[in-house]
Amino acid sequence: MSELGVAGEGTSDLCTTGPFQLATLAADAAVLELRRELLQPSTLARRMHWWPRSPACLRGFTKAEAPFTHAFWTSPQVIGIMESFTKIDLEVSLPYEIGHTNVQVGFGGREALKDQSIRPVPVPVGWEEKAGEFDNVPVDNWHTDSFPYSVVMMLSNTENMVGGETALRLPDGSVKKLRGATLGSAIFIQGKFVQHAALRAYGTDERITMVCPYRAASPMKRDDTEITNSLQLSYLNELYGHFALERFKVLKKKSEYMIAKLEELKREAKEKEPENYDAVIMDRDEVKWMMEEMVRYLKLDVDEEGFLDPVRLVVLLEDRYCSLQVLLIHRAQKELDDLLGGSARYPDARLKPDA
Repeated sequence: MSELGVAGEGTSDLCTTGPFQLATLAADAAVLELRRELLQPSTLARRMHWWPRSPACLRGFTKAEAPFTHAFWTSPQVIGIMESFTKIDLEVSLPYEIGHTNVQVGFGGREALKDQSIRPVPVPVGWEEKAGEFDNVPVDNWHTDSFPYSVVMMLSNTENMVGGETALRLPDGSVKKLRGATLGSAIFIQGKFVQHAALRAYGTDERITMVCPYRAASPMKRDDTEITNSLQLSYLNELYGHFALERFKVLKKKSEYMIAKLEELKREAKEKEPENYDAVIMDRDEVKWMMEEMVRYLKLDVDEEGFLDPVRLVVLLEDRYCSLQVLLIHRAQKELDDLLGGSARYPDARLKPDA
């Protein structure tokens, strides 16, 4: 980050790594199991989302739906590799986001995903890609992440692939393409503070990358996790619950840390000056920072979950894709469920914004 002229942003000096091998190719068992959970019919039916920035993604897997995916990204070995880059302790930012997967959509559209094989193979010699509506659309257009850090692993065979890199937009406006990842390799990026995009790949019938977000584990480190980018791509009743739960867990950890520290400082002050009842027992700047950070942390949750306007109902229509994403906020939850049949997501519905 300091080399880019943005030192001080984020919780470490890491901007991004180049590709590194994350899943072993000795038997490629990890890649196969991740793909198996990803491409199973129930996942494709329930967990596929899209929006103008990205033609297709799969996300929001529960532990029951994708046990290996959750075990892989939360394993001490995988997290330890990421910590070797940041030099700080890390933890998963939001369990709902474990295994978020960006998928390149080709001639067959989203329906063609059900025909993808579990084992990633290169296209045959002489294969030519047919023209489709997403030919000039990036896999994931320019954006910054809602999470401090993200690891992005390639789950497709890249033997004949051209393009498909991750591109960074630097502070001076220039664009830098990272070296392309190969099957089972990954990049690790502090994507909250650097604009980036997943470029379209050619010479292949798929480009599938899986993502997991991380944050600093220390209670004294700022957590910049938010859900701005997730609102249009999630079951809102699930996402809001996960986000609120994680918020309170982090606040609990911060509170317990400060309570333990202040109690220790109080004991030390009493031992040094047992008769001095006015002894300073805390670092006022540190306490002030923590209090302000906790207020900021809760305020962001209040804003993003819409609690400030309990009857607000925002309907986002993507007319071309016939995708309706409804933001369910507070008291509007029950009325909207009754109106549209009790589901939290209505992919084929038509509803006017003033309904």
